[in-house]
Amino acid sequence: MSSLPRTPQTIARTVQDLLYAVSAGSVRNTYPRGAGTKPVPVELTPAERAVAASQLADVLQEWGDVDPEGRNAWETAFLQDPEADPETYAGRQGRRPVR
Repeated sequence: MSSLPRTPQTIARTVQDLLYAVSAGSVRNTYPRGAGTKPVPVELTPAERAVAASQLADVLQEWGDVDPEGRNAWETAFLQDPEADPETYAGRQGRRPVR
């Protein structure tokens, strides 16, 4: 059984989520009182951010394989952001990227 490649739009959304995860101050919700209760945000640990950074590298490679022109256009635009870090692609100072 062969799997179809993900669409460039799906990959781009994954990149946005991972960029948020690698940024300093990023949080994830926890539910200490169980499912359906009020979430409590907890800052991601350095280890969790490192996993996200590794995943980001893989997803950027996937995007380049599926849609090299789109990935290059995104990278060019992203790196023009004065807060972007060309080494890690982290930026936006912990703010969630706009969809």
